[in-house]
Amino acid sequence: MPSFAVKHLVSQHGPVMAKLNEIRKTPYSYTSKHSEANEAAKGNYVYVIEVHREGGQTAYSLAYKYRATEAFKRPGALWKDEFIYKNSSTPGDKAEGAYFEKPVEIDLHNFNSWFLSLPPGMAEIPSHLVLELDSIIENPVNEAKRFV
Repeated sequence: MPSFAVKHLVSQHGPVMAKLNEIRKTPYSYTSKHSEANEAAKGNYVYVIEVHREGGQTAYSLAYKYRATEAFKRPGALWKDEFIYKNSSTPGDKAEGAYFEKPVEIDLHNFNSWFLSLPPGMAEIPSHLVLELDSIIENPVNEAKRFV
């Protein structure tokens, strides 16, 4: 079962925490990649990764993970004036996945090296890196919360 990563550029879209109340109700992400958006919407997990600059360095933080069941295309317009597709869990249903009140920095060399090479958008995550991201969620120190 594939999983996908989405880059959330803080410099362009602000911090994920600013939208946390909305995300808790129905988690979502944006992309312009047709095949990835449609594949994700088949019940696959999407990991939303904040990308931010700190002291001239790029840092990645895991904001949330959710099971996508929808891929919406806005007729005649773009989401946020930039993206073709909006993936989400099913509005009104309990979402599967987890989120952090404060995104957790990803300090995993293998993941960061892979993620650095990707353009903005959505990409399928190699399975061994999914396990690394899930270890962040499962670590009780990070205080992941389940969607309710």
